[in-house]
Amino acid sequence: QLLRANAKMKVPSPFFLIVALAFNVSVVSASSNQPVDSSLLLTRKKTTNPKTHGFDLNLCRSVSRGGQSVSRSFPLSTKAAVLSGMLLAFNSGYVNGACLSGILHSNNVKQASAAVTGAWTNSALGFASGNRGQFIFNTKCILSYLTGSAIASLLNPNPVPFSVSRNNVSPAFLIGAALLYGSSNIAGKKGLSDNTSFIFLAAIANGIQNSITSTTTSNLVRSAHFSGITSDMGTFLGQVLRGNKQNLMKLKVFAALGASFW
Repeated sequence: QLLRANAKMKVPSPFFLIVALAFNVSVVSASSNQPVDSSLLLTRKKTTNPKTHGFDLNLCRSVSRGGQSVSRSFPLSTKAAVLSGMLLAFNSGYVNGACLSGILHSNNVKQASAAVTGAWTNSALGFASGNRGQFIFNTKCILSYLTGSAIASLLNPNPVPFSVSRNNVSPAFLIGAALLYGSSNIAGKKGLSDNTSFIFLAAIANGIQNSITSTTTSNLVRSAHFSGITSDMGTFLGQVLRGNKQNLMKLKVFAALGASFW
């Protein structure tokens, strides 16, 4: 009912922007008041404390590194990363549901925008069967998601684990918000309801979002596609049932992210 009430996709776009702003607020509130020195890279000492995802959140040592300047970067706590990831997963799940429901397209085209596993298979099937339309459409979905991830990496080519630079993260989220705004306009305009471009724009936005969360948290938080997370949950559950609780914290985090996306 909620999806049908928002069939013109007017809610997901501003929500993406709100979540982006909330992400920055949580980063600032969880960060130290002093920026990281621009000539240093935070490296984190391995620890067995499960609450810190295998990392000591305090600075253990500093080494010089070329590349990205982190003069305006702030350390990100595990708690802040997980909470932000849950908000972003909720956003991604909502957008994916709108695209996958088929209500935004006159011909009831249903296509996921938060994951492209199915698109890889469908593009191969289209190629093998000679269905040119199916092959091209699914290839565009794949390239759209890939483009989003590439945009995030272009803005932050040398990510520092659990350290966020507002100069890199904020522009990426704003680009994603703009893409979803364009997607909502295409999906909502009369005469363009048969245009599938809104799916591609949504896929680019999801690619940006998932790339940011993955690289910023060393793959602890992935906020869009959940095939890998589902596999990891099964792996960690089996380990826990056999008495190995080393990845119990990760299992809880992945379950929370999955519930938020759902």
